[in-house]
Amino acid sequence: MIRQAQGIKTFRVYAIVLLALLHPLNLERALAEFPETIILPSPPLTFQTAPGSEIASSYCLICHSAEYVYIQPPHSRATWEEIVKKMKHAFGCPIPDKHIPTVVDYLFNQNTIQPTTQLKKRRNNTPPITRPNENPINGKVLYKTYCINCHGSEGKGDGPIGQSLIPPAADLTATADKPDRALLKVIRHGRPGTAMPSWKGNLSDSEIHEVLSYVRTLSQ
Repeated sequence: MIRQAQGIKTFRVYAIVLLALLHPLNLERALAEFPETIILPSPPLTFQTAPGSEIASSYCLICHSAEYVYIQPPHSRATWEEIVKKMKHAFGCPIPDKHIPTVVDYLFNQNTIQPTTQLKKRRNNTPPITRPNENPINGKVLYKTYCINCHGSEGKGDGPIGQSLIPPAADLTATADKPDRALLKVIRHGRPGTAMPSWKGNLSDSEIHEVLSYVRTLSQ
């Protein structure tokens, strides 16, 4: 899908350049015939909303994407339980034992679901305008759901698996000098080469701003 989107944009540029070289007056025609509408690649799949989806997102997305679950063949409940326990005991997933049955039931119920995403058209590739929600109280709730396992309760990167990651989870208390734009980008898109995933598929833009507003309180 990424190649498709890039190909559409590249084709438009080549067409405009070619017509402009053949005759300068063709530039206006080229711009009219090839409007700047770019088809963006689909967003990543996320866990479908159902009982247990928040717990699954909190623990499973630490190490892998939701796509990993949906490309699995249908497993029995016993097999899913074996997989979840292996993630806990062999790979260090910090999921409490009390949550394992809920996650197993959720994963088992996802066997028959094949979520799809749709290509989105966006004029001039301009992101939609959103207004930040400066509510650190809501951000704290989201932080405890999605971030605390890696970054710790105080944001120092000392969560249950934070220091075992390669590289270790970031110390959020040391981000006071980083601009909002940089931190929002990391929350939305993740950070390549680290265990930090993209959260734009799980959190709305407003929720992402709420998380940032709480993260700012950690460095005060």
